Amino acid sequence: MSEASNQLALALTGNDKASFENYWAEGSAELVKVIKASAEIKEPVSVDKPRVIYFYGNSGVGKSHLIFAALRHAKERNAKTSYLSLSDAYVSPDMLAVVDVHHLVCIDDVDAWAGSKEKERALFTMFEQVKHAGGQLLISATRPPDAAEFVIPDLVSRLSSGLIYPLHELDDEQRFEALKMRAKARGLSISDDSVRYLMSRSSRDTGELFELLDKIDHASLVEQRRVTIPFLQNLLNRD
Repeated sequence: MSEASNQLALALTGNDKASFENYWAEGSAELVKVIKASAEIKEPVSVDKPRVIYFYGNSGVGKSHLIFAALRHAKERNAKTSYLSLSDAYVSPDMLAVVDVHHLVCIDDVDAWAGSKEKERALFTMFEQVKHAGGQLLISATRPPDAAEFVIPDLVSRLSSGLIYPLHELDDEQRFEALKMRAKARGLSISDDSVRYLMSRSSRDTGELFELLDKIDHASLVEQRRVTIPFLQNLLNRD
């Protein structure tokens, strides 16, 4: 198994709860639709029309969730994929040479490599290979291509050539609804008052909130207790 394939396996194992069904898509319905469609394509697309989907936003807005959801969706349909997170220190430019450029290539945190000519050249080369092989690119970043401080203009041009979507932080009401949806998807019974209490005592980072919800679910199962405000008080005070 190649290093890129191994990282894909680890990503799916470590994020096996990510799906389109448990992603709060309000305001991002079009993006979810096009990502879903890209994950369902099993054969190379026209070499004249390479598909590039680039979406960006701050930490905690669900960028990695969408990538893992795409990987899951593709896997369930026996579509081939490759995955690399460029914010992982052990990912090297050489690893881009072993991705399957004929199918869906998922690159998380692409702007983590901005400013390094060696790494940017590797990205540019991979983009050209994907283009000519008829593959697709699904790319996440914190900023749009022209603001990500890449130093190779042609790479900025390539990254800007497809569909570009911003992802925004959820407001309090959206976070409330997203938490309720995630709890329901897990089969976790939690009252509205408990959700509001949890939000008032936690980070605004949606990703961290969902991780905390996983912890609450686990503790509730282990202790055989309902999720109430006293239960949450006790659990949060342990940390």
